[in-house]
Amino acid sequence: CARGAYEHTLGYTMDRMQFGRSIASFQITQDMLAQMLSQLTAMQCLVGRLSELLDAGVMNDEQASIAKVFCTVGCRTITSMSRELMGGNGILISNKVARFLGDAEALYSYEGTKQINSLVVGRAITGVSAFV
Repeated sequence: CARGAYEHTLGYTMDRMQFGRSIASFQITQDMLAQMLSQLTAMQCLVGRLSELLDAGVMNDEQASIAKVFCTVGCRTITSMSRELMGGNGILISNKVARFLGDAEALYSYEGTKQINSLVVGRAITGVSAFV
């Protein structure tokens, strides 16, 4: 959903006109698009690396939890920024971004929340389980 939100929003900002010009020409829009692409690229790099570790048979639960936290938080951030850049159009059910927002929320909680996954990572870092 992060890639879809970014690509949809990029197209939208190129086409949407305000004050006689594309909103893609506004500094804040360009900054937000750059932040979205940076986050998306970092997420893709992390998942690519974990794929290599999995293929080598050396990926562990902590690495998977780190990736899930990082990527789901990133997905929420990207879809939220997408909605912001689209203004009121971003919340319309007929708009793809509204669906991407819902998908991001589902991914965030599926197979362990951010907090649970953070505890898995914390246990690996400290050697002490916070689970009761």
